[in-house]
Amino acid sequence: MNGTEFNGMCELFNDGELIWVENQNSHDKGRVVGCEFEMIEVEVGDHREKWNRSICSEITHGFKVNYDEVKKHPHEYDTHLD
Repeated sequence: MNGTEFNGMCELFNDGELIWVENQNSHDKGRVVGCEFEMIEVEVGDHREKWNRSICSEITHGFKVNYDEVKKHPHEYDTHLD
């Protein structure tokens, strides 16, 4: 995910939303439990891992969220990016 996607995802996480991501290398999926500089802390099964944002995509609603598109039409989405 790019910087815009990472910042949008972390903002929603910090607002208390449940966020899910997929590791594009291993195809593991997990729930976001923290955001750090360039890293996403993810709960996968019974353990936690830190993944670099560059190998992740958000799958919160069963599809990839395109935050660049959200920023073009901010009032059509409830993302707190507007």
